[in-house]
Amino acid sequence: MAEGKKEFYAKAKEAFTAMGYRFYDGDKDIVGKGSSHASKPDYIATKGPLIVIGEIKSPAESPTSNSWRQPQNSDGDAFKRVRLEVAQREMSGKVPKEIGGHEIIIRGQIPDYIEKIGKTYDLPPSIPDGGRILAGYTFPLQERGNIEQALKNCRKAIREKIDTGNGSMTCFFQA
Repeated sequence: MAEGKKEFYAKAKEAFTAMGYRFYDGDKDIVGKGSSHASKPDYIATKGPLIVIGEIKSPAESPTSNSWRQPQNSDGDAFKRVRLEVAQREMSGKVPKEIGGHEIIIRGQIPDYIEKIGKTYDLPPSIPDGGRILAGYTFPLQERGNIEQALKNCRKAIREKIDTGNGSMTCFFQA
C-alpha cells in the first residue's frame, strides 16, 4: 500500500533537519493570504543564505494522475500553459505520463509558488531578506529515474540532492 502524505511529509522534514536545514511546514508555518491563500508551497527550507521553496509528492500521489494535468483557478498563467503543453506532449506520445507529471511540477508548480511569494503567502518572518532561492522537489526514492529524466527534459541541473536513506529524496534546482 502506498505511503500516505502525512507519513511521507514527516520523512521529508526528518531528512532536511538531518542535513542542517530549518524546515517550515506549508500547513503549519506558512501563512496564506488573499483569495488564493491555499496557493503556497508544501515547505520552505533554509540553510545560511539558501531558501528552498518546495513541493512534496508522496508514494500515494501518482505522476500519471489526470488531476495533475487539469488547470486550477489558483494557477498562474505560466503554470496553466505548462499543464496543457505537457498533456499535449503526452497525448502525442512524445513523453510518458510517468515523466510528464514530474515536468508539470518542475516547470509549472514550483516556479508558480516562487512567483507567488508576497502575493498568496509570505516567507516566515525568521527568514532573512536577500537569500538565494532554489526550487526543491521531494519525492519517493522509487521515482528517482523519472524525476532525473524530467529534470533533463526541462533543462534543469541538479544543484544539490538530499538522500538520507529514509525512502525520500530531494533535488534542488534553479526554477
